[in-house]
Amino acid sequence: MGRKSNGTHGRILEASLLLFNEQGERAISTNHIAAHLGISPGNLYYHFANKDEIIFCLFSRYREELLGYLENTALPETVGETVGYMAGIYDILWEYRFLFSDVNTLMTRNSAFSDEHSQFSRRQFAPLAARLLATLRGKGIIDIDDTGVQNLTVNMWLVTKYWFDFDGSLNGRDSAKAQAVKARGVQRTLSLVRPHLKSQHVPAFDSLMQTLDAEAA
Repeated sequence: MGRKSNGTHGRILEASLLLFNEQGERAISTNHIAAHLGISPGNLYYHFANKDEIIFCLFSRYREELLGYLENTALPETVGETVGYMAGIYDILWEYRFLFSDVNTLMTRNSAFSDEHSQFSRRQFAPLAARLLATLRGKGIIDIDDTGVQNLTVNMWLVTKYWFDFDGSLNGRDSAKAQAVKARGVQRTLSLVRPHLKSQHVPAFDSLMQTLDAEAA
């Protein structure tokens, strides 16, 4: 799902994203990024004042892609479609997974990132995520009140956002096993929905979770 960019500016962003995801943002300096690209540090600084500016640009790109997905993808109307919908969210988060490994440190270090992150989570992402649950309720798939929708939205986001770090601590970090990691994440996030399913939808849900078990192996 990565967006390939032309020119040195875009190449710096792509290289930074690769290195941050594979080695961790704290382990990578602007010198590492420049060396990876075979350019001088001065050339990098022509495009970006510092590493935090690169991170902010990548966060902006992540925000744009996730909001675009949530705004433009048809909301699921069945249990099966819900699994596919959540898998799409995990695809985007995987591409920018470094952002969630040490998000508190990033926010402390970079006030602009902190402000944008808070605004995104509270004012932009949360209403769109709540719309998913409201739709499932409207289709008679789940039984939950407004307070429950609000609480479940937060809990699903917490699990989804920090899943990659948690899974990595248990199973190791191997980008070659991305599909398995994402499948386990979809499974865990949607497990929060199961208690609210109406009884007639539980067998289909459990069958889909068994399918994800095979993908997660």
